[in-house]
Amino acid sequence: MDIRDFNFMDGLAKTEVLATAGVFLAERNDGCFRISLYQVDDFYVEIYYHKTRYFYICIRSFAEVSDLFPYLQDIDISEIYKVICSLDKPGK
Repeated sequence: MDIRDFNFMDGLAKTEVLATAGVFLAERNDGCFRISLYQVDDFYVEIYYHKTRYFYICIRSFAEVSDLFPYLQDIDISEIYKVICSLDKPGK
């Protein structure tokens, strides 16, 4: 499936694709929304949920990696950093 096929689907079909073929990547908060990020094949999908009403408001798809920027601040790379730093030490 490509992003154009996904964009032509109705909301129910999009949620079915996310449930069956989407890979959950991250979640973030923005105002009154909880936003879940998924990867489907070679594109990404955000689903916006209202925090207190528990229903989705919209589904946004994109292929640009730069649109992932809002999620970067929440990624903890401290363990990976430790491993990389330990590889740089002599005798290891």
